[in-house]
Amino acid sequence: MNRSESKFENTASKMRSAFVTLLETKEFADISIMDICKSAGVNRSTFYAHYDNTYDLLKESRDSIVDSFFKECNFEDPVDLSDMRNLSKEDLNLISPKYLLPYLRYIQKHKRLFRIYADNAHAFEVSKMDDLMVENIFVPILSKYGVTDKKLIYYMQKFFLKGIDAIINEWVRNDCEDDILFICEIIIFCVRPTDHKA
Repeated sequence: MNRSESKFENTASKMRSAFVTLLETKEFADISIMDICKSAGVNRSTFYAHYDNTYDLLKESRDSIVDSFFKECNFEDPVDLSDMRNLSKEDLNLISPKYLLPYLRYIQKHKRLFRIYADNAHAFEVSKMDDLMVENIFVPILSKYGVTDKKLIYYMQKFFLKGIDAIINEWVRNDCEDDILFICEIIIFCVRPTDHKA
């Protein structure tokens, strides 16, 4: 990355950070380009050099969160999920400490950001990310278990994701005070109660 690209990215990063901070106190629809510029210390022309509108900034902020997650999360012996149809059922068990603990640690580290994200799920278009998860994760995994009915998969993933989201969102709203292992156990128990050791 050359110097001008680095400066361009640093300015974009300042605007993303200002935007996320504004979301703590304002609804997405109430945040103006002027608010973002003032908070980031840039002028309108700088904003428009990076984005067409606040929705572009929102999308980039969301994508930045996802990229950051995959860069920071270190999964122990990660399974290559790129070809899920050929993995064993054991490898397809993503609700395990192996995957949950790094995810929960990332959330705890970035709890302020996740609180904003949870409170602004509609603005961040979380449902679009859920749709991507259905196609790329749920469909291949459930087909391995013989579940292929699209409507059934749709309802199952809603139940699955909303349930886990509810637990995590409550944990985040409580400032991640409860122990990560405890939250991990709750999620596993809710998804697979038969695996729980009494």
